[in-house]
This record gives sequence, structure tokens and C-alpha cells, in this order.
Amino acid sequence: MARQAAITGALMAATILLIGRAAASSIDEIRVGAALQDTGPFADNKEKGAALSAEVLFDSPEALAFLGRPRPQAGVSVATAGGATSYAYAGLAWDQSIGRRFFVSAAAGFAVHDGETGLDSGEPIRPESAYLGCRLVARLAGDVGYRLSERLSLSVHLSHLSNAGLCSPNEGLDALGFRLGYRF
Repeated sequence: MARQAAITGALMAATILLIGRAAASSIDEIRVGAALQDTGPFADNKEKGAALSAEVLFDSPEALAFLGRPRPQAGVSVATAGGATSYAYAGLAWDQSIGRRFFVSAAAGFAVHDGETGLDSGEPIRPESAYLGCRLVARLAGDVGYRLSERLSLSVHLSHLSNAGLCSPNEGLDALGFRLGYRF
């Protein structure tokens, strides 16, 4: 448990440094939310509890115009249940408006987590933990949202962590919840 707390602290510090470094680019939006841990279409439903998240999205730099102007993002998801997986992530997010108020977002990137990686540690299998195989994993996420005002939005959010079959095991980890966004 102390090892996971130390890793979680290091993940949060790294995310704060990453956000600070990226702040040279201007912050476009902040999203905060809560989700059910290990709940979603690919979930094994092994980890319980909630995850609290915070994400910063930056203005898209000109260099990303060829990709459709995605916004760089950095964030953290902190599990509230003991033994559940917390992680820090960075990547790119694409948004598409649907009319004046509705929008969808898709994001892809990488995450570093403090959860279980595999069964080679000699420790017994923990049925309440997702085994992600690698410490560095891919992260895919999406939102379906509604703009409450010009600056404020509410969305349903789904995120998925997986090592894409590069390590074994590869149980993956989903989170499904809501997020509140604020655009600057």
C-alpha cells in the first residue's frame, strides 16, 4: 500500500510538472469529474469505487494542423478505493460540435499507472485488481457533452487503459462517469 501511495504521488507530481511545462501554450479548458472505476464496455469489473479526475486541455499548436487541430491534454485520475489503480496521462483530444450545444470528443495518448502490472512479482493474484501488464499503457477516451453556456459544459466520459497486447496480462481498465468543463 505504501508503494502505491508513493507511485501515485510521483504520478501526480509528474503530471503537475507536465502541465506547468505545457502552460507556455495557453490553457483552453479544464475538465474535472468522477467516474465508476473499472466500469464500461470492456471492463472486467474487478476494481471497485470511484475515480476522481482533472484534465487540462491546451490550445492546439499550428504544428498539429495536419492532424485536424487536436488539443494537447494532460490529466490525472485518482482512485478512491484502496488497491484501485490511479494514473497520470497525456495525449491529444479532438472535439466536434453537433449543433450549437452538443459535442463529442475523442482522445488518444499514454498513461502511467500505479496499479498491478503482472503476475511475475511472486505475489498472489488479487481478484480485486486489474492487471495491466506494463507500467506505461495506451489511453483512449471519449465524451458526449452538452454546453450549458459559452464556457461551461457537462459530459458523459468513458476512458480505457490497455497495453494493446504488448505485455501480458492485458486486462485493461475502464472508467465511466461525468465531467464538468470550463473553457477560458
